Order: sequence, then C-alpha cells, then structure tokens
Amino acid sequence: MTPQTLRDMPESIGFPYKLMPTGWFQIAWSHQLAVGQVRPLHYFGQEIVLYRTEEGEAVTVSAYCPHLGAHLGHGGTVHGCAIKCPFHGWEWNQDGTNRLVPSDDAPSLARRVLETWPTAESNGVVWVWHDAHRRPPIWPSPAERRHERPFLPVTDDTIYLWDKVRVRPALVTENTVDLDHFVFVHKNRILPVVRQPTDLPELIEDGYRFRLNRAAPLQSTVAEGVGILTVDFPPDPDRPHRMPTLLYANTTPIDDEHSDMFGTVLVEQDWAAEGAGDTVPVGNALKRVVEQKKQAGVDIPIWSNMIYLQRPAYARHEGRPFKMIRNFIAKFHPDSGVALDL
Repeated sequence: MTPQTLRDMPESIGFPYKLMPTGWFQIAWSHQLAVGQVRPLHYFGQEIVLYRTEEGEAVTVSAYCPHLGAHLGHGGTVHGCAIKCPFHGWEWNQDGTNRLVPSDDAPSLARRVLETWPTAESNGVVWVWHDAHRRPPIWPSPAERRHERPFLPVTDDTIYLWDKVRVRPALVTENTVDLDHFVFVHKNRILPVVRQPTDLPELIEDGYRFRLNRAAPLQSTVAEGVGILTVDFPPDPDRPHRMPTLLYANTTPIDDEHSDMFGTVLVEQDWAAEGAGDTVPVGNALKRVVEQKKQAGVDIPIWSNMIYLQRPAYARHEGRPFKMIRNFIAKFHPDSGVALDL
C-alpha cells in the first residue's frame, strides 16, 4: 500500500457530526445561583436563561419572550415560580405557560409557550438536558454522591472553570482511553511508556455509561454520555497524602467548536494540615484541587490547535479502546446514524 500523507486523505479530516450531542450537561454550580437570581447563558448554539424560583428550584428556559422577543435574561425578574419579562411584564410559569399579561390582568389568550429545558441539581451542579430533536430525558440526571464520603462542600474553593475552550465534548470523552497522552501530556509516572496488554484498563459500555475500571489504587473513570466524566480516586495506603476524591469533569458545548469545561472536586479534608476546617480545603486537600485544575488545563493548547482525524494511525494497543469509545460517542450524536439504544 502506498504511504499517505494527510493531504492525500482530506475526507478523513474534520468532525463527522453536525448536530449538538444529546445528554445531560452542566450549565452552572448550585451555590452560584441564589434565590430570585436570573442568569443569561449561551450553550448549544442557543441563548438560554437560568433562574431560581422563590421556592428554590432551578429552572432553565429559552431566552426570548414569546410576546415580542425581549431577552428574559437581561432585566427579567423572578416572581414566585415565574419569570417576568422586562419589556411588558408578561409572566411565564416554570412549565412555559403564560401566567399573566399585566395590561389584561389575565393570562394570555395567544397560543404561545416559552420553551423549557429539563433541569436537575446534584453534587453541587446544575444540569440541563439537551437533545437536538427535543426529546425528553432518555436517562436520569447524575445521582447525588456527596454522601458517600466526608467530602468538603462544593464552594468556589473546590471548583474550577476553563471557559471557551476550542474543544468538543466528544474529544474530551475520547481522551479517557488515550493512555499515552497521560504519559506525555500529564507526566504520569505510574503508567509505563512501553505498553503491554495487561496495562490496559477494563472497558465496559453500559447503556449511557462507559466505564474504565482500573485496579485500586489507580483512579477509575465513568463517562455519562459525552458531557460528564466522573473520576474516582480511592484511598491509597502507599500514598496517604493523596486525599480520596471524586472529580466531576464536565464539558458543555457553546457552539460547534467551543465548550466550557467545568471541574468540581469532591475531596476529603486534610485534617492533619494547619487551619483545617469543614469548608475550605487546606494541605493535601488543597493540593488536590489545584492539581486537578492544572491537569485539566494542560490538554487545552493541544486541543485548541489540532485537527480531528476520522481515521487515525493507531498504535498497536490503541485500536480497540479508541474504536470502542468512538462507537459509544456516536450514539449521542443524532446525525451519526447510530441508534441511541440504551
């Protein structure tokens, strides 16, 4: 076979899917959304608005008032469970129906509703469901896990954000099976440079989840769709300084090329460190948070300047895991032709 350069295979270059992926995605942290607060956001190529009702529920709606098109996120206010338009005061319930037209002192008679987005909260995160075909949630939002260990609360001290990164959620998900990059990008000193089959993690596709199980004390990773990665760092008797941690690394698409990358570090406190308390990480707990943000950022210069190859030149050990994860990722892109069979 004649050797090929990338110029000889232009059909292999470029991300193959055009529609935004299906799934649950992070759009905020719970502690940063106060009762009555309204936040304009831009995700999935759309303007949306997140607000918290006076009863404390997080609600996500499309941004533009169905009356005359005013943006509800710029000057809109919360009244009970409804959001009030800043232009003419029309109030919209959290289910999208109109509650009040002030000039009529009654609900609107027009057959218009405000589009609503399924929204949930767990682990200190606000999640929203996105599907290009506007189907309701096909699987549940992430389960609450803060009760599993004595984790510190989710505050500004245990989170990080890399915003407007030139990367798609699919690529971040795919990165989980790329063992070589952990050596060369993240400077991992546990994985050997020369790989043997016994060094590979157990890979399990389980409906909307993809699991990478590694023998303790190595971390294990679970992908939920293409927007959520959970990395479990168990206790390590040989490295007691490594605080047990549950990391949420969530990638939410802004447009066709850019995403926000959210990190939530559920970490146990280092009670041996000076100043240890029950809210702010110190000592080795703080080192864990700082290290996770650092490691999340080192991939960014590569992602921001790379191309996507549909037919990579795999190393000997890479073919099976990459093909597995790419087939998994395809399920969550509605135009892939792969059925989302869960």
